[in-house]
Amino acid sequence: MVTLQENAVKFNNNLIDSHDGGRLSSDSGLILIDELMDAFQFTQLSKKIVRFNDSRKYWTHTNHKLLKQLVLQIVAGYNTDSAANILQHDPVLQTLSTDEPLASQSSISRFYDRVVVETILTLQVLNQDLIDKARLVRNDTNMIIDLDSTHSDTFSHQEQTAYNAHYGTNGYIL
Repeated sequence: MVTLQENAVKFNNNLIDSHDGGRLSSDSGLILIDELMDAFQFTQLSKKIVRFNDSRKYWTHTNHKLLKQLVLQIVAGYNTDSAANILQHDPVLQTLSTDEPLASQSSISRFYDRVVVETILTLQVLNQDLIDKARLVRNDTNMIIDLDSTHSDTFSHQEQTAYNAHYGTNGYIL
């Protein structure tokens, strides 16, 4: 079948984005999210920064692999860990997970048990690093803070009030 547009993605040469009606998935936008995560070195950063309370001796999925799967799952709109059993058969997610099979609901649930306060703090550090990377890509060096006043009407003779011409009423002076 002839397609209008066919593109290979950078992070996986075996993956071609095409519109030929092959194995269907409503989650093809995750390809772009995974491409962005790859460009920002999400997995490498998470391995370096994020710490889990992990005492497992044997496992199939690393915590960082589960974190990435969970992020992709949430971005796609699957907020519950029980969605992982359905998503194990999604062709897009299967393609994005080239090195090992996707985790099941029980693996995701056990992953949540390994998240402690230190994990949350390190996730905040990871988030800030990703924001910094995005700023470098966009070359943002200035921060714009938009401050808008909030008008609160006052009545009678309350202290620290004056007439506000814009709102046409009396209000607090800030």
